[in-house]
Amino acid sequence: ESLAIFLYTCVTGLSVDHVAERFQHSKSTIAEHFTKMAGTLSSSAFYNCFVHLPDIDDPVPDEIRLNPKCWPFFSHVLGAIDGT
Repeated sequence: ESLAIFLYTCVTGLSVDHVAERFQHSKSTIAEHFTKMAGTLSSSAFYNCFVHLPDIDDPVPDEIRLNPKCWPFFSHVLGAIDGT
């Protein structure tokens, strides 16, 4: 539920009042869930385990290099945030 509250808040940009109404929790509970997930997702343990940055020597992915809508605009891209 904490993750759902965090993602819903980030995606919608709604106020704590709206999120509290949507999840039927008090505003303080929503704030606690949000703060908990923000701390978890920004912790070094999470980052070191799940965030993998591409190496500078990695080639540009074919999905970008062979797509005329992307190339040459993204010719120096290393990868997407989700690791693809």
